[in-house]
Amino acid sequence: MKSAGKTKEQLVREIAELQLRVNGLERAWAMVRDSEERYRRLLESVTDYVYTVKVEDGRAVGTTHGAGCTRLTGYSPDEFERDPLLWLGMVSEEDRPAVLEQAGKILRGEDAMPLEHRILRKDGTLLWVRNTTVVRRDAFGRVAFYDGIIQDVTASKGVEAKAMHDAQHDPLTMLPNRPLMLCRLAALIDAARRAGDKVAVLFVDLDNFKPVNDTLGHAVGDEVLREAAARLQGVVRSTDTVARVGGDEFVVLLGRQRGGAGAAEVARKLVVAFARPYESLEGAAGPGASVGVSLYPDDGADPSTLIRRADEAMYYVKNHQRGSFAFASSLTRLNLPGPDDA
Repeated sequence: MKSAGKTKEQLVREIAELQLRVNGLERAWAMVRDSEERYRRLLESVTDYVYTVKVEDGRAVGTTHGAGCTRLTGYSPDEFERDPLLWLGMVSEEDRPAVLEQAGKILRGEDAMPLEHRILRKDGTLLWVRNTTVVRRDAFGRVAFYDGIIQDVTASKGVEAKAMHDAQHDPLTMLPNRPLMLCRLAALIDAARRAGDKVAVLFVDLDNFKPVNDTLGHAVGDEVLREAAARLQGVVRSTDTVARVGGDEFVVLLGRQRGGAGAAEVARKLVVAFARPYESLEGAAGPGASVGVSLYPDDGADPSTLIRRADEAMYYVKNHQRGSFAFASSLTRLNLPGPDDA
């Protein structure tokens, strides 16, 4: 006997196959439910901050936070459960796009590297954390959950920041060093090129500094250099850069210049500032300053050329009229040699 074109034996076989599929689905979902329960128990037992996100159709539909979340964030698991957006709200505004990008990759089943970002604790403390995630898939290969662990890396970030600062600053004066100065000068040149502005480079060398070290010792010489650095910073704007590039050599970078008038005014103020008595020398006169000035784009289009031209102008001042300043362009008009030509 046939039904809808199929024999009884064929129908029985198809029903048996369907039953096998149903049984397979039930076992798969049982495994998912069992896995979810095991991870929930795990979350409750560990002391680190771990969490699990349940995923359906590529969307996060629920999050379970382990008890360790309270120690790190100040918020309890119940508070996270009541407010699904609490975690995202804790993330600093600057880091939020990166956090959302990481979550999007995970939900799409893509690999996501551990991410370091900042969060604001319940008590207002800002922390750096590392968020490491692992994806769990169901029997059909779809993302069913992803688990994560949150670690406080604030201390290591502080060490990294200090190491970075130390690598870019002079240990005596705490001013930027030559590599950082060159990096900032390159950035100023790029900005000036786009805006049609000028950049001024002032190369400052202390006059008669060597006798201070020779007669009073290096400890006093170090104090004089610190006072010199403070005088330089007191003349320029907070947005300008003052760098120590040698023993008694400094460079000042002035951005957003329209011409040479602003640089000339700063150079005059520097010369006057260094003519004052030094507290580090108990009120006695100390090293003056010879200043050479170059301008972008008039005297060069790259950092090394601008530094060299400013140094040439300073060299001229040093040899002709210490305690004053000169522009590199004036040397060009006079056809005077620089230090490499002498």
